[in-house]
Amino acid sequence: MTDLTGFMKGFLILGDLTDAKQTLAEKVAYKERIVFATMRKAIPDWETPRDWNSLSDELKMERLTKLQEII
Repeated sequence: MTDLTGFMKGFLILGDLTDAKQTLAEKVAYKERIVFATMRKAIPDWETPRDWNSLSDELKMERLTKLQEII
């Protein structure tokens, strides 16, 4: 694991431990900011998946959680 992905995973875990009163949309937005910023830093030409904005928050969270599990 690179330092960059290690930091990303750490911030994602911190987000999981914070305010339990957050809505699903707020949790998704937090994870999305961390993951997307990390991807742009690691791969300058990286782009958000084309269908991302059409996905439900539930599906976005599922994908972000899977990513968190594999890093």
